[in-house]
Amino acid sequence: MAAIPSRVLIAGGGIGGLCLAQGLRRAGIEVTVFERASSPEEFREGYRLHIDPEGSRALHDCLPPDRFELLRAACGRPPLAFAFLTERLRTLMSVDVVRPGARPDPVAAHRSLNRYTLRQVLLDGIEEHVRFGKELVRYETDGRQVAAYFADGTEASGRVLVGAEGGRSRVRAQLLPHAERIDTGVVSIGGRLPLTSGVRALLPERLGRGPVMVLAPDGINMFLALHEQEEPDDGARLPERMLPPDRGDYLVWALTGWPQALGLAGTSGGERGAVPYRLALEATRGWDDRLQRLVAMTDPATVTTLTIRTAAAVKPWPTTNVTVIGDAIHSMPPSRGVGANIALRDASLLARNLAAAWPGRDLLPAVADYERRMRRYGFAAVRASMSTLRMSVTANPLAFALVKAMLRGSHAMLRLTGGFSR
Repeated sequence: MAAIPSRVLIAGGGIGGLCLAQGLRRAGIEVTVFERASSPEEFREGYRLHIDPEGSRALHDCLPPDRFELLRAACGRPPLAFAFLTERLRTLMSVDVVRPGARPDPVAAHRSLNRYTLRQVLLDGIEEHVRFGKELVRYETDGRQVAAYFADGTEASGRVLVGAEGGRSRVRAQLLPHAERIDTGVVSIGGRLPLTSGVRALLPERLGRGPVMVLAPDGINMFLALHEQEEPDDGARLPERMLPPDRGDYLVWALTGWPQALGLAGTSGGERGAVPYRLALEATRGWDDRLQRLVAMTDPATVTTLTIRTAAAVKPWPTTNVTVIGDAIHSMPPSRGVGANIALRDASLLARNLAAAWPGRDLLPAVADYERRMRRYGFAAVRASMSTLRMSVTANPLAFALVKAMLRGSHAMLRLTGGFSR
């Protein structure tokens, strides 16, 4: 293994893996990304992502300036607030994520991005370093170099291997076989519909300022968010290849709750079409008519189910030249919308640490520092996401009443400080 090239191997070409590759290339480090999908055209998931200031800062750190400007041109209208509503669309609490009149930070900002477009921006300029159709199955390391083996019989070698393949990471399974992903017991039904004039007429007023979470009885909540493309100040246009196949402004919604409440008891998730569509209509029966009509107007072909899983906290492990980022180590429920942002933070931190140590003989202190810090903030985000999930799917009537009272009380008290929207 002495003649193996000095480079970083990344298993997984998702958001975290590509962001890390951009950061390493910007630092002059050789990198190769190995992605299981056969081509970028398989990156069809096009739903909205909320990038928070921490995630935006990480993207700024890793992307060359021209590509960060490209990313800014790709953004939709940023959220100004987040609101909790009842199923009758009465406000429980609304908090400003951007203070009225505040001048947005050009780097650390809240952003709305189409997932497909974000991946295309992250792929731009590093295409020659990405190998598609490469599914990692195992690796071997002697502590100084690492060899990665793929399902097609090929192999590659480098100084560091990073697992960025998501919740079913083969790297994590070999590196940390005791690191478990846990079924939360909660499931979700989600859909998407274009923002036609008819759809816009039904939108709750609060949705015009940002995403909303509807808290309903029986342990069900409904998340709604818009993605509306903004015209860049400088008139910049994205290349056609970066635009999603199903482009245009749209609304996404997701019902989350216990399987019995959503009629999904005994299912394993991943269902699509007429059955989850019908269950979503049943779950929203008796809610404000606008919400049920939005579900009814959704194309059943876009409606899917998801089993929500999370990562169990992992105690410190001996550092090697193999590590993991993003959902490969700290997957979490989408209840706080921070999973992608934590993956971007991982990528930025690891890229920065490796760049500071490269091409030194011993990279392990750089990896160890990354892992120590990542465990702290990554699993803190997992705990916070689980706490929010439990609060939002409370089926106990008394506990549900207490949650609503707490939100109303917080809204009434804290709005006086100017931190909460009117």
